[in-house]
Amino acid sequence: MSSGRIPEVEKRAIQKKGFTILEVLISLSILIITLMALYQSFSTSIFILSSTKNLWKAISFAQNELLKSERATVSPPVSINQGVFESGSEMSGFRWKKLVRDTNPFPGIEIRQINYQLLWNEGKHVYTYDADIYVKPK
Repeated sequence: MSSGRIPEVEKRAIQKKGFTILEVLISLSILIITLMALYQSFSTSIFILSSTKNLWKAISFAQNELLKSERATVSPPVSINQGVFESGSEMSGFRWKKLVRDTNPFPGIEIRQINYQLLWNEGKHVYTYDADIYVKPK
């Protein structure tokens, strides 16, 4: 007995198969907010990784330079030096300062302080790492 008409129950079932435009917009909004949060987290992680890498380079280089002074048979003369690393070196982008001075922590005791400072730029900020060593003047 088919009269060519679709029963009301079947019409509702056919009409409910897709998503409404409102449902699609809400799901897209949630997706966009989630992706923005993930992107922010990712970019922050990249910045922290870069900062940590530069800090470790500075620490390693400064400690090696001070170790040379500690192991030298003659202590370096009192002086102030500074410079910039060449563009081809592994420390490219860093600047350095070396201060050697005599100090008297107690009367009659003379110690030579060697301070090595590395400076580098990250964005709008200038970061520094300072390391000191004390040797007997020879």
